[in-house]
Amino acid sequence: MHKSLVQRVRALSSTAMEIGPVAVTVKAINRMMAREVMLFAGGASFFALLALIPAVLVGASIYGLIFSASDALNQLSALQVAEVLPPTAYEFLQRQLANLTAAPRLSLTVQSLVAVAILLFAAGRGAKALIAGLNQIARRGDIRNILHFNLLAMGAVLAGGMLLVGANLLVLTVPAILRPLAELLGFERPDFSPVFNEWTTAGGTMVLGLALLYRYLMQRAGETSWRASFTGAGVATGVWLLISKGFTLYVSTIVNPTLYGPLGAVVVFLLWIYWASYAVFFGGALAVEIDRRAGRNIGDSSEA
Repeated sequence: MHKSLVQRVRALSSTAMEIGPVAVTVKAINRMMAREVMLFAGGASFFALLALIPAVLVGASIYGLIFSASDALNQLSALQVAEVLPPTAYEFLQRQLANLTAAPRLSLTVQSLVAVAILLFAAGRGAKALIAGLNQIARRGDIRNILHFNLLAMGAVLAGGMLLVGANLLVLTVPAILRPLAELLGFERPDFSPVFNEWTTAGGTMVLGLALLYRYLMQRAGETSWRASFTGAGVATGVWLLISKGFTLYVSTIVNPTLYGPLGAVVVFLLWIYWASYAVFFGGALAVEIDRRAGRNIGDSSEA
């Protein structure tokens, strides 16, 4: 009876592995878990958290050149990022921006200069952890040239920052431009929220950012195909959005972050980024396996 059951399970597994998407997904999971992904995810999440406060400070200072810091706080609520972030993480951001609104302008300027240095250091380290993890997953090993590695990390940070700025500008400006045009065409009070909202903006930005990351910073530049890059990025983004929604429900209904005391919001934010890093690495492993199945990545001759 036991042997018969085992044989049936093996037969079902063999049949499932003959299905292309199933085989690629299983191999991607095996590839990801066979590497020290936990260490790279931990490093990326820690430095991302370390870069968060300087990023908020620098962003608010730049925004304050045109608007007041209180406008930045109102804009944060208008963007409804609470739908994407866990509740305590969103409250954490609100508190930091609220502190900035009460800070003197001179003090804010001095803090911004220090924050830029911390931001570049932490964001660069986080980007290096992501790049190193993806190259380990692709079995390309470490990037030996330290200068090259640091330039890649800084380039990734700057590109990511520009993507975030561009995404926010799209959310703020596109509806404002299209709404008068739609009214001129006879549409009354057009609602663009189904197209331009926090989910579509976050999802679209992450798909584009991850596709570029997989294409140019995982393995050698251009070695991962565009098809595999966008497929892996799309799946990783979907997993990340599911993780975000599930983590939000978990934090709001099951766990009580106040048990961690004043650090509750920080712990929740760190865990959220940590699991998001796993989604990024899974997308990279999936991109590698898609290309392997298509006969690409001939330099990676080992089996997953």
